Amino acid sequence: MCQPDALRKRSRLVAEDSADSSAKQPTKTASDISDGYALTRRVVSYHAAPNDAWVIYKGSVFDVTVFLESHPGGADILLDKLGTDVTDIMAGRDERLHSHSAFAYKLLAKYKIGELTDKHEGDVALDGNVDPETGETLVKWDQPILHQVGMLGKKYDRWIHSFPTTDHTVKMFTNDTIENMTKCPWYVPLLFWIPIITGESMHYVYLMDGVHNLNLALIAVVASIGVVCWLLFEYLLHRFVFHVETTGYFANIFHFLIHGHHHITPMDFDRLVFPPVPALILAFPFWIAAPRVLGTEVGYPWLIGFGGGYLMYDMTHFWIHHGVPKNSFLKMQKRRHVHHHYFQHSVNFGISNPLFDVVFGTLEEPQR
Repeated sequence: MCQPDALRKRSRLVAEDSADSSAKQPTKTASDISDGYALTRRVVSYHAAPNDAWVIYKGSVFDVTVFLESHPGGADILLDKLGTDVTDIMAGRDERLHSHSAFAYKLLAKYKIGELTDKHEGDVALDGNVDPETGETLVKWDQPILHQVGMLGKKYDRWIHSFPTTDHTVKMFTNDTIENMTKCPWYVPLLFWIPIITGESMHYVYLMDGVHNLNLALIAVVASIGVVCWLLFEYLLHRFVFHVETTGYFANIFHFLIHGHHHITPMDFDRLVFPPVPALILAFPFWIAAPRVLGTEVGYPWLIGFGGGYLMYDMTHFWIHHGVPKNSFLKMQKRRHVHHHYFQHSVNFGISNPLFDVVFGTLEEPQR
């Protein structure tokens, strides 16, 4: 039976360390981390903006982006601490600051991403651009990158998931004109697709011989089905195409162009939405087939719902990376997506909605 002193000691430890309940596990190395992630102090230091706010506490990393505005002391007091270790601050060791309550530690625990690989003094900070077996540099950033990516072979999958670059950018082509063509500002899909969806809606009214012939209830139901179909397509595309493991020269290059670059530079402002040209190539078969397979009355509303679902996906993806969500659903989606990027890339494939992660058993809630 435990003695009273032991019980009190245990209670105190639980209250103070609830934010890092798993921090007492052995230090992880690159080979210990199943998905290849290597969270280092250098990586954390780049996440120091209000819309991308990380801190370190007792060797664990926390994304506090959605918490900043809710901080009892206000967001401003935290801004110059972002990207740094706040262990001493949380403990009140700085005489200018107060110690934090058990509730504060419990609240912090909700935002845990993972643990530092160099959390203890003397630990070597892992560099994702260095082969852990040979010690050779995998990619030289001042040279054309696509050929080098192709040459990585079986090392490619580990490389893209170990943060080889952390400054939120990567240059894929040496030619600036071609390089700029790989970028897409967040608003371009809206400017491109809204007129197309509007035009197709007007074309649908024309084909139905006027507004008076429209079945609004049918349109609402079918459009909703179209949105759900998009969610399924989004999930399957993300899981089985964007996250297929490649090893061949051209396969690595293709994967890097469509998704690999996003995992090594997830905060690249100009590469968070799908450019119109590849989106149009993907959309074309659906655009042609839907009215022919489903008929005019059903096919066009389905297309409108499917297209609306795509825009919802693109804007949600941009917002959860570069915005500070205010409502609880987007906050939770941001946390799930952060978990996907920085802790476990084999889960949480639904960007717009976690529906099919639930259906197929790939939903993983962030650590608490």
